[in-house]
Amino acid sequence: MSNTYNLNGPTSWFGTLTRVLLLTVAAIGGIFMLAFSAAVAFFVLVGVALVGFLAFAFFWIRAKLFGKPFGPKAQFEARANKMRADLEAQMNPSSSGDGPIIDAHRTPDGWSVDD
Repeated sequence: MSNTYNLNGPTSWFGTLTRVLLLTVAAIGGIFMLAFSAAVAFFVLVGVALVGFLAFAFFWIRAKLFGKPFGPKAQFEARANKMRADLEAQMNPSSSGDGPIIDAHRTPDGWSVDD
């Protein structure tokens, strides 16, 4: 009958017990590191979400106080309304406030305006 050996030599009950204890301590340490890194990741995620919420709240409150549009849709609608008003002012010059509207009539010599 032959004996089998590990690379470290023959194993005894003390070596086996030491190996089991070290593996147990390493497993507990690994679980602790996993829990610790998960807690750190959770707090980082909560911090990023909190900063994002504070930025959103700041810009939303600023928009409400100063009457400026907030968000891309609101900015687009405000610019579209301004462009629509500018286009109407160009198409209808009487509403631009350039002065009184005068009445001109055609004469044989050309156009004339009565004072």
